This record gives sequence, structure tokens and C-alpha cells, in this order.
Amino acid sequence: RAVIGAALLGALTTAPASAATASPSVTAPAAAVIETSTGTVVFSKNGSQERGMASTTKLMTALVALDRRPLDSVLTASNYRPTAAETRLGLHSGERMTLADLVRAMMLPSANDAAQTVAQRTGGSVARFVQLMNQRAKEEGLTHTRFTNPVGLDSGAHHTSAIDLARIGALAFDNPFLRATVRRRSITLTSGDMTRTLVNRNTTLGVKLPGGGVINGMKTGHTNRSGYALVGSATRGGVTVVSVVLGDPSEAARDADTVKLLRWASGIFQRKQVVREAAPVARVAVEHGKADGVQLVTQASLTRVVPRGEPVTLQQVGVPGVLQAPIRAGTKAGSARVLVDGKLVGTVPLVTAAAVEKQSLPAAVLSAIGDHWQGALVALLLILSGTLTLVRARSTRLARTSRTSTRSATPPAEPAERTTA
Repeated sequence: RAVIGAALLGALTTAPASAATASPSVTAPAAAVIETSTGTVVFSKNGSQERGMASTTKLMTALVALDRRPLDSVLTASNYRPTAAETRLGLHSGERMTLADLVRAMMLPSANDAAQTVAQRTGGSVARFVQLMNQRAKEEGLTHTRFTNPVGLDSGAHHTSAIDLARIGALAFDNPFLRATVRRRSITLTSGDMTRTLVNRNTTLGVKLPGGGVINGMKTGHTNRSGYALVGSATRGGVTVVSVVLGDPSEAARDADTVKLLRWASGIFQRKQVVREAAPVARVAVEHGKADGVQLVTQASLTRVVPRGEPVTLQQVGVPGVLQAPIRAGTKAGSARVLVDGKLVGTVPLVTAAAVEKQSLPAAVLSAIGDHWQGALVALLLILSGTLTLVRARSTRLARTSRTSTRSATPPAEPAERTTA
């Protein structure tokens, strides 16, 4: 089926937005941005290059743990021996804390002892938990990601890429608990008689972006070998983008790159109704109906996250060339594929906009005559001519038969009687 024309599309789409500005320049040696609902990569600078990820590792640690244990699970602290430079919560041996609070400590101040406890108590051992992390990475198709520990310490085999890490960030943002956690600036935890106030290390939180957008996540990381890393997120008009910078030389550069990327990317997409309900799409012929055709319309509206200003087109699929009456309103008759910038974003069923009753027999005959009057007239004349010929032939045969029958029924005359003198 042909693509629906521009005149119809005007009723289905909004006016194109102005073209997006050029992509920003960032200091980080590797960076990426994706739109979370579609997974579209909208920015990549060495996006597939494998690099150290530092404490952004804990995003996967949290995802694996939350998949395996409920938030109110109570875990006993591991006997973790951090180096002097590591960030830690200060868990005491045997201290008990819920998984929810341990994850909060992992996400905000990036506590390594909290991550170690979560891994050991959830996986049975740290080594087993790391296997689960790598299994999840494989399931998600993260071909440039490998974990050797749950906290983010550097090792030669512990690496990710900016695009892979952005996809991990999108998975984390899709988790309601993590989404609520990473946007908090601080939180107070209570364990027994001990109270701890934790402060989020992500200082880009709350930065306002054009169009009503705001930065609302997600996770920092730093080691001397890997440099400064940040997985950021921003939401504008129901659209969320996730950014990643890896290997920045300073916190200031990390934050500036993140704000720059999210400011730019948050204006690329919009959530909009690409097709409205009952939008006319095609007209199909109807046979034996009181109407000679019926309009096909979309059965439902369709809302999607799409790039701003990109054209929307529809393609008919399985639409019949003709329908037979009677037809009820709302009868399904094919579908329409919805394409944005040539890419499929959804399919909408097509239905008849009105009912079409079947014609009565006399009306059908008159309609047929009206549609084919020349042929019908010739046929009628031939029929009349043939009928008249048959009537005349029959009349002639009957007349002959009658005369013959009359002669046969008359008796012969008797001879005259002779007399003699």
C-alpha cells in the first residue's frame, strides 16, 4: 500500500520544530547519551571504547541485588577491610541493615562496605555475585562490560563503555526505588542506636534545563586510574535522557560535561500523540450496500517519544480492496504502520467509521441498471425481441394445427340417390 499523503498527515502530526543545535563538545575522552524509552543513542564520543568505570559499577550491583531480594530484607554487615582512600558507611561487624538502606548508602555517598555486604549476603559470596553481574550484562547485550568486583575498584578486566554504561543507567532509572533514591540530595539512616546522615555526591542534581527539564540523577565514580565518571539523567516533558562521561580530569570537568550533554539532549525528543483516534486514513468500496464506500479510521490514538520535527507517515497494511455489505461500524479492516523518520514506532488497527446496510433486491437491480444502463438496455431489447419471435412462431404453429384439425373433423359428402323411371 502507498504511504498516506501529506494532506492527511497534516491532521495527524504537529508542526515541525526547529532543527536541533549541533552536538556539544566535551572534555571527557569517552561519553554517550541515550533516550531511555527507545534506547536511541543520540550522542557518542568513543562510545564503545572500554574504560574503567569506578563506582558507577554500583548501579549494576544494585540492579542485581534488587532482582534477588526484597527491599525490607535485613542483611548482616560483612567484615570488609577498605583502604584509607575508599568511601565507606562505617558498618560494624555484625551490624544489621535493610537492603533498601544499604542500597541508599551505595548510591548517595558510594559506600564500598555497603556494596560488599549487599554482594556477599545476596549472592552467597562476592565471587558468585560478580558472576550474576556479568550474567546480567550478557543478558542486556552489554558486549563491552565486564565486572570483577561489586564496588568499582580498578583492575585490568573491570571495564565498560560509555554506551553500555548509559544502558545500565537506563535500567536503573526504570527501577522505581532506584529512581527515587538517586534524586535525593541526602538521607538519614537509623541502625539500632546509630543514626547516619548521608549526602549525595552528585552535585549536578536539581540543575534546571531549558523547557522545564531538570537533572534528577544518577551516580558518580572516581579512581586515580579511571578518572572522574558520572552517569547523569534528566527528564523533560515525560522524556528521560541518560548521559555518561568517563575519564574526566576533574569533578568540575565531569559536572560541566554532564550538564552540557543533558541540556542539549533533553531538547531533542518529545512525547507526543503521533496518531489521533478516529483519524481518517482510507476509503474502501462497498458492494451490495446502500452506500458505495466506507471510510476507514484509526481505532485508537498512539503516543510515542519521537525526535522533534521528524515527519510522521502511515502505511496501510492488509486493507481490503472492497467490502461486502452489510457492515457494522467499527469493523476491523487492516491496520496502519506508523513511521517516524522512516522508522517503525507502532501499529494502529483500522476500522470502519460507519455502518453500511445491505441493499434490497429491487434497489440492487435498479442500481445495477443504473450502473450499467447501456448493457442492460441492449440485453432487455434482445430479450424482448427473442420473446416476440418465440410468440409469433408459436402462434403460427397453433394456427396451422387448428386448420389441419378442422379439415380432418368434416365427414365426406354422401353420393346423390339415383331414381329410375
